[in-house]
This record gives sequence, structure tokens and C-alpha cells, in this order.
Amino acid sequence: MDIERTKRIKMLLLRCKNLKENMIRTLNDATTMESGRYSSFKTYAEEYGRLAYQVNKVIDLSNEGVRVYDINSMKNWADTVWPHQKEIIESTVVYTDTLISILESEIDFANDEYSNLENFLKTKLRATIFEKPEKEIEVQNAIETLFIGKGWNRGIDFDRESGKFEFSGKEYTPDFIVNKLGLCIEVKLLKENRKSKVIEEINADITAYGKAYKRQMFVIYDLGFIRDETEFKRDIENAGDDIKVIIVKH
Repeated sequence: MDIERTKRIKMLLLRCKNLKENMIRTLNDATTMESGRYSSFKTYAEEYGRLAYQVNKVIDLSNEGVRVYDINSMKNWADTVWPHQKEIIESTVVYTDTLISILESEIDFANDEYSNLENFLKTKLRATIFEKPEKEIEVQNAIETLFIGKGWNRGIDFDRESGKFEFSGKEYTPDFIVNKLGLCIEVKLLKENRKSKVIEEINADITAYGKAYKRQMFVIYDLGFIRDETEFKRDIENAGDDIKVIIVKH
């Protein structure tokens, strides 16, 4: 699941930063003679190679120009001089910085895409619905139409009514999921006398979906019964940083 991928990226990012800090510490260590200060160069190069391999399993690095060492042909510290050892460590710092940038941009990309999707639905959904909807499926269909118009492919960029899971003895199936963002989307049609019920449903969904998805988005199609949008959204969005509420009025 995408939430696991995000955890993996964050763990790799931490390991890369730790490796870089250790190398910088070695390069700046004035308490050790230069002849022995850089003796760990091959260990650093090996760890960098392992990290690059693991990052590549999560993020395709084929077009990133990431370099790795041929450890098998690299000489040991006793067979090299310290300027060469230092050069290897300095190069490894640069290469590790590249991995860090790639990992950080991947996380930033997800957050940006999440915000972009929110703005997309806010501005486009109402124009896609011509008649007052009677059922939530009509709003769901409109959202799927928007996704397809956006160039998304079902089963690749998004899925509908999949990702079923069980929580506290009850089965949950999101209306939509966007796996690359670790996002589930729930659609609610707010009719007369349904406001309290919708809020109750959303609160139950938040608890359940939070166990399976990093991000949650609730699209409320309001038929004219929400007077204060800020108040309606506040308590829901305060339940977590990655929860968004979109209110679209007919």
C-alpha cells in the first residue's frame, strides 16, 4: 500500500542523512591523522551502494543519473593513499546528497499533488453536474468523468470502490483510491435532514480509513443545507493533518 511506500521513503531518507552526517564528521575530524582519518572510505561507499539499490526498488532511478561504485574492484585502505580515500568520501557525500534530494522531492511531490487534486475538484466538480443529484453515485460518476478527462486511467492512476478492508468487524470500501498518494476519497451527498448523519459517517470513516490510508479526502456535495462551511469543515479537518473536506454547493 502507498502508506507503506511513504514509510519506506522516510526510512531511506533518514539512513541517507545519517550516512552523510557520518561522512562529514569523518572529513572534519581534525583529531585523527590524515593517514588514518579516511580509512572508512570503502565502508561508506558500500553503504551508499546498498542505499542506492534500495532507493531504486522504491523509486526508479534509471533516468536520474545516479552513480554507484564497483566495490569489488575498489582497493582496501592499506592499498591506497589518504588523498584518494578522501576523494572517495567526498564523492560519496555528493552522491548521497543526490539520493536525499530525490527522496525529499518524492514526498513533496505527493503533498503538492494532494493539494492540486483538492483545487481541481473544488473548481471543476460543480460544472460537471447539470441536474440536482438524487444519489451519491451521480456525484461519484461526475468525479470519475473528471479524472478520466484529466488523463487518468482507472486501475493505474485511480480506482473506484476497491481497496476493501476490515476495521472493528466492519468492512470499508472507499469510493475512490489514489494509490500513488496513499489517498482515499469518500463522497457524501448532503440532503435535507442529513447533516448530522453525514458528520457521523465521516467521523466513523476517519477512524477506519486512518488505519489504511495516509491521506483522506471527503467531497461533500451540498444541496443547500450547510450555512457555515468553515464551521462544518473545522472539526473534521482538525482530526488530522492529511484530512481535507471539499464542499461543493449545487
